[in-house]
Parts: sequence; C-alpha cells; structure tokens
Amino acid sequence: MSLTSSTTGGASSLDDAPVSSFHRRIMVVAMGGPFCDGYLLGVMGVALGLITPALALDTLWTGLIAASVLVGVFIGGAVFGPITDRVGRHLMYVLNLATFVVFSALQFFVTEAWQLLVLRLLIGIAIGADYPIASALTTELVPRRMRGPALSGLVLAWWVGYGVSYWVGWALTGLGDDSWRWMLASGTVPALIFLFMRAGIPESPRWLASRGRMDEAKAVVRKHLGQEVSDEELLAEGRQEQRGGSGLGNLVEIFKRGYTVPVVFCSVFWICQVAPAFAVRSFQPQMLSAFGVGSTYGASALITTIAVAGIGLGLVVVNRIGRRSLLISSFVCINVSLIALAVLPLHWAFMVVALFAAFQFFEAAGSGLQFVYPSELFPTDLRATGVGIATAMSRVGSATSTFLLPIAAEDLGVRGTLGIAVAITLVGLVVSYFLAPETKDLGLTEASSRS
Repeated sequence: MSLTSSTTGGASSLDDAPVSSFHRRIMVVAMGGPFCDGYLLGVMGVALGLITPALALDTLWTGLIAASVLVGVFIGGAVFGPITDRVGRHLMYVLNLATFVVFSALQFFVTEAWQLLVLRLLIGIAIGADYPIASALTTELVPRRMRGPALSGLVLAWWVGYGVSYWVGWALTGLGDDSWRWMLASGTVPALIFLFMRAGIPESPRWLASRGRMDEAKAVVRKHLGQEVSDEELLAEGRQEQRGGSGLGNLVEIFKRGYTVPVVFCSVFWICQVAPAFAVRSFQPQMLSAFGVGSTYGASALITTIAVAGIGLGLVVVNRIGRRSLLISSFVCINVSLIALAVLPLHWAFMVVALFAAFQFFEAAGSGLQFVYPSELFPTDLRATGVGIATAMSRVGSATSTFLLPIAAEDLGVRGTLGIAVAITLVGLVVSYFLAPETKDLGLTEASSRS
C-alpha cells in the first residue's frame, strides 16, 4: 500500500517510513491482548489441579473448562474480525480489553463449575476479538522493515504472559485452598495496565482511506508520523479498498475475491501448531507427573521460560532467513521432539523436561508467524476478517485437543496421546512445504496481491 509523502525530497511511503517512537509504542501497546491471553491460559494450567477438588470437577467438566476460553477465542475472532473491518480498529481496541477486565475479576467469586465455564467463555471472546484488531492496526501503522518483528512480537507477548502466569501461580499456591481464585482473578492487573496504555492510539489511516475518510487519514499521518499524504494516493487507496463487504458479509467476500488458498494455509498451519501445543500446555504438570517428574509446577515454569527464548529467536530471524524457512524448520524440530517423547524409553526426569522444553522452544519460534502471515496475505479491507478466520479455525483445533486430551490420556496413555500430536504436526509440515509463500521483502499491497 503506498501512501506517499509530498513534503520530503522524494516519495516516501508508509511501508518505508523511518521507525519512530510512535511505531514502537504501537508495537508495545498491541502486545496487551496476547499477553493477557497467554496469562489467562497459563495460570489455568497451575490453578486447574486446585479447582478440580474445590468445584468437584469430573473429567468432562475439567475438559470443558480448560477448552472454554479457546471456544471463546473462536467466537471472538470469527465474529469481531469482520466487524472490525466494518467499524474500524480503534473502538474495538478499547472495548475488548475493558470486557476482559470485568470478567477476569468476576472469576474470584464463582461457586459452581458452570459459572467458571461461562466466564472463561466470555473472556475468550474478548481475547479473540483482540487478535484481528491488534494485528491489523499494527500491520497498517508500522513500516515494512518493522512489520515482521512487530507481528512476531505479539506472540512473544503471549509467551511472556504465559511464562509470568506460571511464576505468579506458583507463588500464589501458598494462599491455601482458595489460592486458585487469586490466580484466575490476577489477570485483571495486566489487563488494566494495557487498557490505560491504549488511550490515545489513533484509527488506522489505511482503514480510514479504505472508507473514503481522506481528511481524517491525512490528519492521523500528519500528527503521528510527521508526514503529509497526497490526495492522489489516498483517493487511489479509497477506490482500491472499497470493494469489501460489510460486517459478516466479509466472510463471503474474502472467498469471492480469491483468498481461499491464504485462508486454508493460515488456518491449517496455525491449527497444527496450536492444537498439540495448547493441549500439552494446559495439562503440562499432569503430563510431567505421568513421566515421573517431581516438582511439576517448578518444571513447568522452567519449560515455559525456555519457550519464551524460542519466540525471541523467531523474532530475530523472521526477517533474516524468511517466513517460509522459519515455518518449515520449526515444524521439523517440533516433530523430532514429540517423536522422542512418544517412543523413547525415558528414565531420567531431566531428559523428559529437556524434550518438553525443546518442543515448546521450537513451537514458540515458529508461532510468531501466526500473526505475520495472515496480516500480510490479506488486503486492508479484509485484513481483520482474514486474521479473524485464521484465529477462529486455530481455536477449533486447540479447543478440541484441550477438551479431548484428558479423555484420550485415559484410553491411550500419555505416549499414545503424544503420538496423535506427532500426526497433527506432520500435517502442518506438509501443508507449509507446499503452500507457505515468502513475503519478507514485500510491501502490503504486493504480499496480498500474490495471494
């Protein structure tokens, strides 16, 4: 997309704008939703063992509560992605985190399993709405050289939130039988912090131009980026992008416009990353215990900390080796780790912990592409819709695997369940090999036009 400056010596597009403090602020603030999502899911991994006796959960309820937030993310991504493309990024950017704050706090007061299920579902919807909003706004406001690291940084924020939650949850276990209440409600704190940080973030000028609101788009660029945008470029932008549908109509429009392959690719590789990963992370202490590892909460916190280094590696190399190479190599390493866990006779706890850590490290390294690819492969008027669809489909896989894992483990054992994870990640490897494009050197218009 080319919004050109008319005040500098030569043409300067938003894709090639110099990195500024405003761009860095956008990147940091956008991390709020993924951080809260990671925190929400991670702290449940610690709290679930305490919630089970407190609320008298059986296997069915345990699976339902663990998967409920993922079902909510599916709903939030599928519904609010298209809505975000219709009403804009800014309004939804604040409302969804405010919702998260309220429902997170209410978790402290639950007395029945169904109450916790409903609250986790509603929290998931708020988080699911944030994914297409934050990724679209980040993609449309940061320059090309920053786009890969900035979008990978959203997943880094998820991992930091996930890792922090394990250490906080572990620390709160000393509060007694009700410590799980404090664990779940503690997610209110980071959500409030990021909610206040989002004050003053502007609407995307690319989205404003796509709706014909040229004066507002020019004002945003002038105020926050220090550029003057030509009328010709904004008018061209408006004519180019006004083809989209309205609201949920974008779900049809995205296929009518020829974006079926990007939808399939983004959905499948994302599912194959998160389906085994979310299931393992949700029940990691229990799985480590099945392998004979003591101090499972401490081991889980250590594994999660190592995983954060994995997404850090992905963030560093995403613009160097490229999107395609990173995705394929990460799937190869994930498969090796899972196969080793499923078939090798592991007699030492440190080997079990090392292999779980390797699995999470390499899954994390490739997971940054979950925001990069969908954000780059769809045009402005369909970007939030595309991200929302991919997010929703990924959560179908993760919710299903999380719900079924405790049931499958009873029938197949931990190793048999890990064998299923191997099959899923092999599908991801094959699909990535045949469908993953390379977009690291392309502008947004080029990347989406090649889809």
